[in-house]
Amino acid sequence: MICRPHKHLFGIIALVAAVAAGTIPAAAQSTVPTAPTASGPVIYRLDKESTFQRGCFAPCLCPVMEQAPMRGTFILGGGVYDGLFTTYKVSDVNWVVALNGTDVRITGGGTYRIGGEFAVQQELALDLQVGDDPVQKFDSGLITGSKVPFPAISLTISIHGQTCFDTVLNVSASPVPPDQIHPYRLLDGTTFQRGCFGACACALGPKQPVIGTFSLVDLETNSLFTEFAVVNVRWLVTSTSSTTASGLPIRGFGTYRFGGEFALQQRLSLDLLVGTEPLTHYDSGLQSGVAFPRIDSLISINGGVCFDTLIDMHAAPRRSTTVRPSLMEP
Repeated sequence: MICRPHKHLFGIIALVAAVAAGTIPAAAQSTVPTAPTASGPVIYRLDKESTFQRGCFAPCLCPVMEQAPMRGTFILGGGVYDGLFTTYKVSDVNWVVALNGTDVRITGGGTYRIGGEFAVQQELALDLQVGDDPVQKFDSGLITGSKVPFPAISLTISIHGQTCFDTVLNVSASPVPPDQIHPYRLLDGTTFQRGCFGACACALGPKQPVIGTFSLVDLETNSLFTEFAVVNVRWLVTSTSSTTASGLPIRGFGTYRFGGEFALQQRLSLDLLVGTEPLTHYDSGLQSGVAFPRIDSLISINGGVCFDTLIDMHAAPRRSTTVRPSLMEP
């Protein structure tokens, strides 16, 4: 089967180009968001204006304040129009913020709605987990007006409405250009294994083949590392080398970076849903032996100590447009 982009995706891409070129009149821009739409999922990327803040806001006074840029991606799902607002599903929030020298992951999802009767109004409401904190509700409230024309999004969300001690996220994002989305496929030799490793005494399960696809999205490049977001992980654990559609599905997202000061290193960090299990973090740690654009990386939950799950991933850029439909299902 030939996998072709959904026709509504071309509409969003065309809209992005038209707005950037200034070819959509201001009056037309204000009416675009309120029009009924059923566009398919679109990958969004945080812009450089996106920031994380945690501390005291008016009217409270306290000395604690953390502030840092955020980077990452999310998925904006097809919109549903109710006659006044178009509501989009936000999923696969895949953000990273560096706090005190440590990368803290932000994951979750929610909704974004835009429309209004007399003026453009919008609201971003997300249930997010920041690091190991419990999941909390972040909301912009219903805001009149827009800093940027849709499909770009620029809103500030917080837990307590930016009052007293709060966590505040300035979310500025836009659709990722197609030439910055790099499709990948898993290679033969990719395996899934669960059980006891090392000195622990319990059964070790067999290595099972894994098939599937994912994509890399450009994030940033500095003097040491090049970093990508990993999006649309669509994998399937099979019981044999057969590539049938039955098996254990794996879905998720994360980051991949490579580089180094003296020798090339890489790190693959993924948040994965394995079957019906809750979202769980898998990490390779820093590894040597980089042959990018090919990726060879061993990721696990506990570093391969005692009871653990190991995924030995081998992947390369996907050049073919032919994919099995079962691997592309959400």
